[in-house]
Parts: sequence; C-alpha cells; structure tokens
Amino acid sequence: MTLHIRIFPIAGLCDQKREMEIILNEGSMDELMVQLRERLKADRINTEALTFMQNGRAMDLSKDVVFQDGDELWLMPLLSGG
Repeated sequence: MTLHIRIFPIAGLCDQKREMEIILNEGSMDELMVQLRERLKADRINTEALTFMQNGRAMDLSKDVVFQDGDELWLMPLLSGG
C-alpha cells in the first residue's frame, strides 16, 4: 500500500517541508516509523513531540493505527492550545 506523506518543518527532523510516498507491506505504525527514520536519516523520531494527521484527522497514537492504500499522512510540530 502507498501512503502519501507531507512533513512540515520540524526542529531536529527537517528544516523544510517535504513530500514523499512510502510503500508499506503491513500498514502498521511501526513499519511506517522504520521507513520514516530511514528516509529522514533520523536515529529516533519523538512521536510525542509531533502531531500526526491521517486523511485530515488527528491520529490517536495510543490506539493501534492501521493505514490503508492511498492514505494521506501529515507530520507537524505538536499543536497545542493556550
């Protein structure tokens, strides 16, 4: 399955917006993170400091996430209200 990924500038991860496609076999979050670390040349990605949006909706990372072919995923700095 193919995921369409948009990554916004995130301190320590990337300094400019990036877009990429990632092909997953299982469609799991663990598989996605392995591929993202490889593509971004990052030893570690702190998911607690990021907002993940799947098809325009915020993802709850405390639940099992399963992706489907053609999903759009956005990675952004953590959004917080004040």
